[in-house]
Amino acid sequence: MVQDILTAINALKNTAVGRCRQRIEEAAQKARELRGGGPAEDGKTRADSCKPPCGVTSVLKRKHGL
Repeated sequence: MVQDILTAINALKNTAVGRCRQRIEEAAQKARELRGGGPAEDGKTRADSCKPPCGVTSVLKRKHGL
């Protein structure tokens, strides 16, 4: 019974995080378009040119996309 509840909670959490990531990505894409970058411009080139950050906040941002 406890495992079922934990499984349900984890599924809801994963769904909510996935939706938030999707909304954040849509907002970022809209901002890029408004800025004039277009939808084809990707943030990977910026991330590849920088050295990887080592702070806790940076790790959480990279891991969870927040």
